[in-house]
Amino acid sequence: MKSKLAKLALTAIFGLASAFTFSCSDSGGGNNNAPPPRKEKISGVSQKGPFEVATVKIHKLNANMEPIGEPYEGITDSIGNFDIEVEEGMQYISLEVDGKYVSEVSGLQSTKPMTLKAVADVSNKDKVNINVFTHLEYDRVLNNPASRVNFNNAKREAQKNVLKALGMSENVAESSEDLTLFGSNASDSLLLAASVLLQANRSTEDVSNLLDTIGSKIKVGAALSQSTKDSLVRGAKWVKDNIDSVMRSIRRLDANAKVPRAEDIGNIVAGINGSSSSGSSSIAQSSSGGANGNDIRNYKTVTIGTQTWMAENLNYAVEGSRCYGNKEENCNIYGRLYDWATAMNIDKEYNSNLTSSSSKHQGICPSGWHIPSNADWNILMKFVNSDCFDNENCENAGTELKAKSGWDDGGNGTDSLGFSALPGGRVYSNGTLFNVGRSGSWWSASEYNNSDSYDRYMDNNYNGVGYSHDGKSGLFSVRCVKD
Repeated sequence: MKSKLAKLALTAIFGLASAFTFSCSDSGGGNNNAPPPRKEKISGVSQKGPFEVATVKIHKLNANMEPIGEPYEGITDSIGNFDIEVEEGMQYISLEVDGKYVSEVSGLQSTKPMTLKAVADVSNKDKVNINVFTHLEYDRVLNNPASRVNFNNAKREAQKNVLKALGMSENVAESSEDLTLFGSNASDSLLLAASVLLQANRSTEDVSNLLDTIGSKIKVGAALSQSTKDSLVRGAKWVKDNIDSVMRSIRRLDANAKVPRAEDIGNIVAGINGSSSSGSSSIAQSSSGGANGNDIRNYKTVTIGTQTWMAENLNYAVEGSRCYGNKEENCNIYGRLYDWATAMNIDKEYNSNLTSSSSKHQGICPSGWHIPSNADWNILMKFVNSDCFDNENCENAGTELKAKSGWDDGGNGTDSLGFSALPGGRVYSNGTLFNVGRSGSWWSASEYNNSDSYDRYMDNNYNGVGYSHDGKSGLFSVRCVKD
């Protein structure tokens, strides 16, 4: 009997061993025959200004907001976009970007890398942006036990804490990771205003330290210290004093951004200090003027052949100039419009009289620069199209000189030389507005007769650069050329 039981036991053991061997023999492991986990992509944009070729890590989080496994990694493109494959079906994730960025304030790349973070529920979205709002709310979300019960409520509460700390409206409908620095709606503008304020004239290291300091207060629901508030006030004062160049830097990064004004920055600081918005009057300033408007350091320039030109229209606020339609946003995009005498910085009587201007008449251009004469324009035209003759309409040159975006109805150019011409429109002598977004006209220092001066123009439906003369009391754009 014992012998028979022993044989049965051995047979059973052998059968189990054989089954295990069979299951493992083909691949060396029982799980390797299972299909690999399905993938999906998480995309987004990393912005302080835009991060340039920076590393992005995505961690899967469990219900306790703890990371699981190894991170999924990718890199941004030159303007901060990323697109990373992750495991399908994830719900909670954290993101981290580390690298250098282009400052939205100066237009220059940061000297050191910066790290920004975000946390999000991706069960119903596949795009998550990383910005200063997501970074400041990050620790608050992870530190809040309520996030384990209702993540979205905890996320919303953290966002309100961030906005309150920065003196901003708490009524933002979008989640922080849905905002974009250069977007066109009011919430995007709040993000840009906050980012500008936090940057100001600070180094990358100082910005990182300021973010850490503010984030540590938000994490525990505490108010900002007076020293932090004072730092933000100093930053706002710097932004106010340099608002023209800040706006130009933003427009160079994205011409369609909803740019905050100096008043917006002032209102934020008033909120941080707990005062009313009227208390920010000492910080508010018209965004289209400023004593530094004719400082060449505030303008992008480009060398084309033997000449160096401004690569954007002059935006120097002087008497006799105006924004198209008297709207400051048009000055921010297209620069200001000037009558001929104002551009030449001479008495208004010369809008109806001849003057013997020199070939290099500075006018309202910065020191070392001048209003281009017909001869200057001709040199540019000849470089763009060698078939161009003196003072004639120059075929195809407009296509080369127009900006890649900003022209209505398919009128954009290739901007192959970096001249970046934009359609600022014009105002005729009788006050009639003409074609902003569709046409641009630029003064020449060369006169046609007592009441007219020469100009060059480009239109959205014309591939050349036109040569004409118009009434000096009309308002046109100005480009300066280096002496």
